[in-house]
Amino acid sequence: MLDQAVYAKVSPLVVKLLGFSQEGSLVGQFSGFMHGEVIVAAGHIQGFCGKPPCSTSPAVAFKARYPTDGFEEDLEIVAPSPPGNVPDLILLKGSRSATSLWATDLEIMAPVHALGYTGTENKPSCSKGSLSSTMPGAVAITAHADDGFSGGPVVDKHGRLLGVVKGALGTTIMRIGITPNYDLHTYLLQAGYPGLI
Repeated sequence: MLDQAVYAKVSPLVVKLLGFSQEGSLVGQFSGFMHGEVIVAAGHIQGFCGKPPCSTSPAVAFKARYPTDGFEEDLEIVAPSPPGNVPDLILLKGSRSATSLWATDLEIMAPVHALGYTGTENKPSCSKGSLSSTMPGAVAITAHADDGFSGGPVVDKHGRLLGVVKGALGTTIMRIGITPNYDLHTYLLQAGYPGLI
């Protein structure tokens, strides 16, 4: 069952991201979340060109659609995805800012909530699961995450940040890879932005 308190705390920070090709065609829809003056998202959205094999020109520009009022704006890429998407992060900037989510330790089997956008929905969805792996390089959760959840936050039962949704791991088990909060903290600092609290 969805924890309404967690959803109420985190969902206003979750932003729908629209990726566009150089020609201005919509390439994909993703998720991100506001952290201070930037929007955190999964790095693999930069250059996304549809499900393999690539079916469109890659995403090179992004717009944000905010959940509280539906306002939409162009975003600037302020820290691009690193080579090889390690870590799988990108920082974008619009005109809005928000308070940051607090971070917490990763505990195996801890209950988690993954938030993100699906399809044409204009408010974020939430999926409950548990932290299934804390191994460096293979941090994962068991939760359902549809296409479009990439870049959404993964939080604990108190709404504290555990990581960022990367995507599905395999096809037989519902396992979602996440970029852990400690990698995000380092990435933010290296990009010249405040780290996680």
